[in-house]
Amino acid sequence: MMTRCRKIFSAIARKKTVDNKRLLETGLKRQLNVPDVLGIGFGGSIGLGIYVLITYVARQVAGPAVVLSALIAAVTAALSALCFTEFSLRLPRAGSAYFYSYATIGEFCGFIVGWTMILEHSIGVAIATKVWSQYLGHLTNNSLPRLMNESFHWSDGQYFDQSPDLIAVVVLIISTITLLIGTKVSTVINCVLCILGGVIVFCIICVGFFHVNHDNWTGEEDFFRFGIQGILAGASILIYPFLAVDAIANTSEEQKNPLRNFPVLFTIVVSLTVISMVSVSVALTLMSPSHFFSDIAGVAMAFEDRHIQGARYVFSVGALIFLFATTTSLLFTIPRLLYSLSRDGLLPDFLGDLTLKDRIPVKAILLSFCLSLVLILSCKLCLLLSMLGTGTLLTFFLVSLCVLSLRYQQNNIGMIQEYEDPNEEECITEFSYPSYDNKHFQADQDDMLSYKDSPRIGRPRDSTYKKLNSIVSMTSVGSESTLFPLSMTDVIEPSPTSWLISAICIVVYVISSIVISLMVIFGWKFIYKGSWWAIFLLIVILGTMAVSAFILCKQPQNRSKLLYKTPGVPILPLLSLTFNIFLLTSLPLNAFMRFITWLLIGAVIYFSFGIHKSREQIPDEQEVVLYEVNDSS
Repeated sequence: MMTRCRKIFSAIARKKTVDNKRLLETGLKRQLNVPDVLGIGFGGSIGLGIYVLITYVARQVAGPAVVLSALIAAVTAALSALCFTEFSLRLPRAGSAYFYSYATIGEFCGFIVGWTMILEHSIGVAIATKVWSQYLGHLTNNSLPRLMNESFHWSDGQYFDQSPDLIAVVVLIISTITLLIGTKVSTVINCVLCILGGVIVFCIICVGFFHVNHDNWTGEEDFFRFGIQGILAGASILIYPFLAVDAIANTSEEQKNPLRNFPVLFTIVVSLTVISMVSVSVALTLMSPSHFFSDIAGVAMAFEDRHIQGARYVFSVGALIFLFATTTSLLFTIPRLLYSLSRDGLLPDFLGDLTLKDRIPVKAILLSFCLSLVLILSCKLCLLLSMLGTGTLLTFFLVSLCVLSLRYQQNNIGMIQEYEDPNEEECITEFSYPSYDNKHFQADQDDMLSYKDSPRIGRPRDSTYKKLNSIVSMTSVGSESTLFPLSMTDVIEPSPTSWLISAICIVVYVISSIVISLMVIFGWKFIYKGSWWAIFLLIVILGTMAVSAFILCKQPQNRSKLLYKTPGVPILPLLSLTFNIFLLTSLPLNAFMRFITWLLIGAVIYFSFGIHKSREQIPDEQEVVLYEVNDSS
């Protein structure tokens, strides 16, 4: 029994073997440039955030304080995006957070992350198509929904929609067809739609600020009427649009130049998403009382209530444009997750099949269509909205945890900059990576990354390189912590002992963060009233967090030079962990119950299939043939 348990634990804890020399090889086709990926990022973020989530959170969760919810979500996403940037350059592979967790923590954790993200993106697709149907019905004075209810009535509406949302199904079919036509075609369409939709979002902000009524914040409607718990619960929902960073990271194997583009892409998408979300939330809540927001076509109705001519048509069309882009962006990401899981043997091999010409995972796209279709037909919109956020926050939490974990370990994972010769004054100038063409990997001149302008990187003497797998650069000695630098007498390299101390500090910090978040959310009244035991417990927990963070800062960090390093380690990743924990604990219990149900389904699939078919599996019984070598002499 003990032997079997050890084998199972060894299997679920095994890590992905990363071959740095082949990290940039891919079976997919490298064809996406910066505008293509920006279209995927904006499509997956702004559409749902502006046309669905802001009015929903303002009406039912946070009230006018949705503005603060958006700001908290923005800070959490920005901290997590810094960690995503490091990993996207360490491990530029499809699968994103799944692959990062697999290589850093273990196989089962990686599978759970991938399985979670499949559900999270599928929920987004279902919500986007259902709301698309609502806005179309609003344009037609609800004639289409009425016709559907009369023709295909199948429920009383308590647990399911009164009729199947066939309009949402049609939108899903069209979006799937665009992906099947070709990756480049779908991304170009998405980019054009995002430009058009961005213009209308700008109009929403401008028109909203022209109709400001400050009484909506300071009058009869209490700005904080849902309290701090409502603000945090709203932030846990508004974090979903920032899942665009995961969608961008999943394009790693299809970008022409991922190592150069990722920092720029993450910065642009997160920045513009923050500006759009905060600006629209301020404009809408100042223009109209939050409890007046409609649960159908909320943005368009808010402007109609102020008797703004043309609002029904302009803003409804804007919603249709952006929500279709959202559907395509999220549906683009799910097959890449399925493809990555299949490639590692954790899901059936057929999901990794690619077309010969365009290298598209057709079967994975069709399965993504089926998953989204089931959610559209079986779940009401309110149920889908209540399930948002859990997977996103869990992913952000684990990516931040992975950054901390790797920084205090001796081992290096992924692409790093290595020394060529300590005596060399100049280092490697440029490197290229392979792209897939006619079933052979070739180095494309257009895909060359150049570092000629860097003052620290030059061409090595008497050396010629065409294809390299790491960049050579000089690095300073000592701890990477700039807050509490180590003295020269301290250990400057991580050791098993220092890693054990670091791991204990991280665990203590995480547990303390969970406790303090529960205190703030559920025991805020006692803290506010000054109860001695609440104040004492709060001080003890904050002190524990501060001490563990200080000790962690004093531990030696891995000094390997990376293509990008998350700044402020360990402080910024620790803050990211804290923010994500606060938002996770603010989610309603029913959201966790549904999420756990999905995880149990995933666990059944993993233990019945993935654990046995994993590419990392080492057979217990291997046939070993020994040959006797006779010395003929």
